[in-house]
Amino acid sequence: MTLWNVEVGPQLYDEFAHLSGPGRRAVHDVLDWLALDPRNPSSSREPIAGAELRQISTAPTADTGDRITILYRIHPPAGDEPGRVEVIFVMSGP
Repeated sequence: MTLWNVEVGPQLYDEFAHLSGPGRRAVHDVLDWLALDPRNPSSSREPIAGAELRQISTAPTADTGDRITILYRIHPPAGDEPGRVEVIFVMSGP
């Protein structure tokens, strides 16, 4: 069992729907990785007071070579409850 739940809000569904199949696969792989360790060294922390906001990019997609950047916020575990990784923004491009 993971100590983190990854949450993607409905406002991002259209963004994911516009990604190619390999793009969605790349995002899935990164989100799977974040469920294990959202503070992964491959991510970078954004300087915002009062919140742990981070970003990470996927590997280049198999079809276009684009990288997809994911901005997310970490909500630490509380008691027996797992922590939350809240996906806030997704951007795709070369």
